[in-house]
Amino acid sequence: MDYDEFLSLTVASLAIGFVFASSQLYRLSIVSFSIVFSIGVLSIISHEIAHRQVARLMNCYSRYVIHPLGLLITLASSLPFVPIKFIMPGVTVIMPKTYDYLEVKRIEGVTSLAGPVTNIVIATLGFMSINLYSALTGFYSGYIYYLVYINAWIALFNLLPIPPLDGSKVFRWNPLLYLLSLSVSVGLFLTTIIY
Repeated sequence: MDYDEFLSLTVASLAIGFVFASSQLYRLSIVSFSIVFSIGVLSIISHEIAHRQVARLMNCYSRYVIHPLGLLITLASSLPFVPIKFIMPGVTVIMPKTYDYLEVKRIEGVTSLAGPVTNIVIATLGFMSINLYSALTGFYSGYIYYLVYINAWIALFNLLPIPPLDGSKVFRWNPLLYLLSLSVSVGLFLTTIIY
């Protein structure tokens, strides 16, 4: 990872951390803010690194770049009166080393799915941890809940079939796999609302 990519990923992840942690400002708790901020940062870094590493495993050039307008929209969604949190400060650019249309479509689909699947796995493990923690201690962990909520939201938002989001590339490549991954992410997100 070169300095420009590191800087882009750092700025983007800090922005996303702030978007999620801004909901904690009303509590006036630096501890709550810091924990939710850290969860947001680590969740998006995991998402973007998954894209990048899967692309590199598929012998593609890939790197994370900031999208200035997307960064502004992301930061604007941290305002308390904005109900939907937009998380689109940048993109992992992938350049396949082939011109075969079907292969490019497959590479884009697989690498696009890697990020949301990473968040789905983290959210699922977090949800299982909440239940285990509650069963063992009799207490409910709100911070593990935020881990589940943030990762479920990142997966769901990115799986929307709107370009340039991941969902549009996954749908173009494999509609059935797209519907399956979208269904899982919707289920996880609804679980965080109901739970």
